[in-house]
Amino acid sequence: MPDSHRGRIQAQGGKTEKSVSWSRKKPPTRSQARGFVSELIRKLNSDELKARQHGITKALQFIDDAAAGGGVNAPVSISFKTPQTRDIRVDIEVRLGMAFVPDE
Repeated sequence: MPDSHRGRIQAQGGKTEKSVSWSRKKPPTRSQARGFVSELIRKLNSDELKARQHGITKALQFIDDAAAGGGVNAPVSISFKTPQTRDIRVDIEVRLGMAFVPDE
């Protein structure tokens, strides 16, 4: 059976392009999605992280809000841009299936 839940969380802009993706049979839970964000944070150097702190905070809030509502269905493509910048952001994409369902 093919994986029916796919997506990614990524840091973009300012010459940075780093991401954490998932492809699985069951939709990722809130805690698993927060783990994806933590994994992305570990990939960023201190300047990249500092520039995206606003976007990371907003992405975590989106994940929490989505879980509180039962999760989100694909397609989802949302960007959390750093204020006063042209392109520095954190993106969440749910390409197939569901994501950010409540923890069991």
